[in-house]
Amino acid sequence: MTNQAIPATSLPGPPVSRWFGFFPEFRQDSLGFLLRCHSYGDVAKLPMGRMAEFFFRHPDLAMYFLNHPDDVKHVLVTNQHNYTKTRVPPGESLVFGKGVLHTEGETHHHQRRLFLPFFHRDHVASYAGLITEKAAALATSWHDGAKVDIGREMTQLTLSIIWRLLFGRDVSSDATQVAEALTAGHYIVSKQYNSLLAWITPLWVPTTQHRRFFRGQQFIDGRIRSFIQNRRAPQHQNQNEDMLSLLLAATDEAGQPLSDKEIRDELVTFMIAGHDTTANALTWTWYLLSQSSTVRTRLAHELETVLGNRLPTAADMPRLLYTKMIWEEALRLYPPAWLLHARKSRAEDRLPSGVLLQADTRVVHSPWSMHRNARWFPDPNRFDPDRFSPEAKQARLAFSYFPFGGGGRRCLGESFAELEGLLIVATLSSKFRLRLVEGQTILPDPLMTLRPKVPVHMTIESVSTPEPHPTTS
Repeated sequence: MTNQAIPATSLPGPPVSRWFGFFPEFRQDSLGFLLRCHSYGDVAKLPMGRMAEFFFRHPDLAMYFLNHPDDVKHVLVTNQHNYTKTRVPPGESLVFGKGVLHTEGETHHHQRRLFLPFFHRDHVASYAGLITEKAAALATSWHDGAKVDIGREMTQLTLSIIWRLLFGRDVSSDATQVAEALTAGHYIVSKQYNSLLAWITPLWVPTTQHRRFFRGQQFIDGRIRSFIQNRRAPQHQNQNEDMLSLLLAATDEAGQPLSDKEIRDELVTFMIAGHDTTANALTWTWYLLSQSSTVRTRLAHELETVLGNRLPTAADMPRLLYTKMIWEEALRLYPPAWLLHARKSRAEDRLPSGVLLQADTRVVHSPWSMHRNARWFPDPNRFDPDRFSPEAKQARLAFSYFPFGGGGRRCLGESFAELEGLLIVATLSSKFRLRLVEGQTILPDPLMTLRPKVPVHMTIESVSTPEPHPTTS
């Protein structure tokens, strides 16, 4: 940190294309590009190129990438009211509408206040029975020696849980089509973020991806619309305690009931944020566990000590300390929200690093990049749950680790995601080990969330079966 003001426009950054800015390199290797930005200091300048300058009618247009936790904290918390979210691409706008993820100002504050009771820690604890019920049901379908696509298994599991919490019913036969629709949305939105041409190409242009995207959206919207209409019928009112009932009883800032479109936008937001991110986090957790026999042994000891032969409950969470350390380390290495929405300054602002930002300056920050910066996490690519011991956490700078964002836009579902993740890991790990099928190369794919590029095939082993051979520790 410095006392000297540094104009943002004078900052160094990676070499970029004159016409297309940093986008070609970012599109080719998004995750590697962000890590390479570490070498340009606390803030790296990322010119957006002449095409973007022409499109947005802004000379010397650039993103400013924040590499220091103090600067991230300043933007997300300390001076958060000076920053608003930048425009999102048309695909993302269509998916989320005006749900809580994309609103600003008093509308956003009103929406958050509406949902806080649903995600209050005490209320969240009441979901534990549903989570363990679904996880235990999955465990009964597994058997020693079977091979599974663990990403698909976790997607179906978390979808079944969030569907019940949102709509008060089982997802049943809809699960496959919902998952396919969400994947189609992921690809469209990611493509638009990575390419100005894709951003400005109208969604009505009948490309294969656009058609798949619209089919998926129509399916999800149709299901939600039918749920809303059914629940509005007099005989079905006030009979449920799910998210849909909460929204049907809610009012907007003017005291008016929410429209079907407003309810739909909130439900889709929580469906994606409440299932896809956790499914990916769990997939990465199983992958990491498969790589370390030492961690697996410590986890097994904790589960045996705390649980014995019974299923976990919310009351067990404070005692599952090492399980939580594993979960947090998995979120460090593979944060589902790998890149947060860019923010634009309302007025001139000076960051703790000394960088002076003019009004309308775009800043961006990445949990993936911060979490893998050796300044904050030595040997950052190594899987080491002990990084999240109470002592290690206390010694670290705030916002060197921020998988759920921060400030007024911090993820509402953080406590639910943690409860769900820990209960699922504890339930399944008390019965099975998951071993990565040989011959696979597992790399991350930075779409809307960070998911593996290929299906992660794993072999199920009963915990009563001895480890067949030593693995990486």
